[in-house]
Amino acid sequence: MEFAPGKVPASLRLVRAAGPDVWLPVETLREVRLTHKVVEPYQGDYKPAESTLALELVLRDARERIALPFAGDPQRLADALKALLGPAGVVVVLRTERSTRDRPQPNSRWTSGGSASAGSGGG
Repeated sequence: MEFAPGKVPASLRLVRAAGPDVWLPVETLREVRLTHKVVEPYQGDYKPAESTLALELVLRDARERIALPFAGDPQRLADALKALLGPAGVVVVLRTERSTRDRPQPNSRWTSGGSASAGSGGG
């Protein structure tokens, strides 16, 4: 998202890979929903926690949802958005969801101790 002017925005636009959208009045934006998802490692897991941030913009006549890898502080982002957009009456909501990564299940069909060589008939 890009805002203009910077301190007290009157306009906003979404910036995409294909280029920016048209400028819209900031009143078009009703709500910003941030969903911070953290997947913690199970006990003994060597992989670090994974964190993503889903950003949902509730516009007057549409919704935009973007999910991004995220390593920052979601509360700080939410506070900055509240400070920027609060005077325009835009609601900013932050929700954090935590879960634990599933432990991989052993392959029950795997057996060990036999020979896998073709043509080994013994004897």
